[in-house]
Amino acid sequence: MNTKASKVYMLFREKILENTKLKHIISNSDYRDFLTSINRVFFFKVIVYLITTIIIVLTARTLTPSQFGRTGVISNIAYLLFVPMILAVHSAMYKFLPESDAKDRKELMSIAALGSLISIPVFSISLLFINKLILKQFNIPFNEWQLAILLTIFLSLSTISESYLRGHRKFNSICLFKLFSAVINLVLIIICFFVLNIKSFEIYVYSLIISHLVFTALALTRAKIFKICKISLSGIKKVYIYSFSNILSMFLGGVTFSSDLFFVNYFCSSSTVGVYNAYQGFVKNIFSVLFYEVFLVVFLPFLAKANHRGLVKSIRRYIPVIIAAVMIGSGLLTIIFILLFGQDYKLNLIYIVLSSLGIALYTIYQIYVYVYNIEGSKRAMLTGLSTLAILPFALGLQYYLVRFYDMKGALISVVLTNLLLILSLKIANRGR
Repeated sequence: MNTKASKVYMLFREKILENTKLKHIISNSDYRDFLTSINRVFFFKVIVYLITTIIIVLTARTLTPSQFGRTGVISNIAYLLFVPMILAVHSAMYKFLPESDAKDRKELMSIAALGSLISIPVFSISLLFINKLILKQFNIPFNEWQLAILLTIFLSLSTISESYLRGHRKFNSICLFKLFSAVINLVLIIICFFVLNIKSFEIYVYSLIISHLVFTALALTRAKIFKICKISLSGIKKVYIYSFSNILSMFLGGVTFSSDLFFVNYFCSSSTVGVYNAYQGFVKNIFSVLFYEVFLVVFLPFLAKANHRGLVKSIRRYIPVIIAAVMIGSGLLTIIFILLFGQDYKLNLIYIVLSSLGIALYTIYQIYVYVYNIEGSKRAMLTGLSTLAILPFALGLQYYLVRFYDMKGALISVVLTNLLLILSLKIANRGR
């Protein structure tokens, strides 16, 4: 029986290797490493997201929709501010660490660490001096603003430390540390909500902060960044010229990612903010982070060596498949989560379709942004400018639709905003 099986396998292998393209892919170590990393990361991320889902469901069922909405607003602020807080230095680590030798890697990591030790405190203190009247105009209490800044700081530290591991392709370490920090987060939520009976949105944020702190400590230890080595002016220029070219597109991407919830927070009731966070905010975050941590954790080092023009053309062919897959996946997740969240959250088919389409289009936009940005500083700056050009129209559209059409208007505005962003990006990079 084993002999027959062996013959079948050998025949299958011979037929496969007759195809020169498949033979090249199988024999290419970069492709093999990429596929192996994707499988490994995906396995661990499924477990992590199961834990994250439990955390969110427990939070939504324990808190009121109004309080659950506050967690979304605070998280959105953090994900919007962390890029300028660290001057997008993590993008340079993704770009340059995989292609550098051991000596250059130490210098690049030292530059990022030293620069962040300066930028994070300066940026954080500056944000604390924002006038309370300005925050009031956005319906953001000052205590929530302080909490959001604190979350931003630890999210920034986590992002930088993770970028070191990505640059070294230590995907196993990333997966294990993410899993461990997620377990810590879950344990803290269970203890506070159900043992100590402390039920508030602040608990959710503090437990998230602690999980980022745990990951940062583990990642920095694994990356062996214990002291700052000698750095050069050329190294600083290399890191920050590329980082600065990415700030605009990344920050503006964050604005388009979070602006809809801010408009809902401004125009709608506090309970509507919670329901919107359940339909759009939470599921969108899952797909965004899943894309960011599964696709980009292993794909960005691979992109650094890829034929970018050919890659863009390949992606274009699969856009309908990606949109369909993301819509189906996000739609099913939305239905499951709304049912799990409890009776305060009602199923609405129109909301589900609009939310899923918005998430799918946002995924396409993010893929193009990262593929273009990895080409270099000029392309990244062009990507940012294309987003900046369309942003006033997108924000005006969101303002109008949310103001006059409430939550449904917000979901429609997300779909239209992402369509405009993709169109602007393609026009700016025409011929690519």
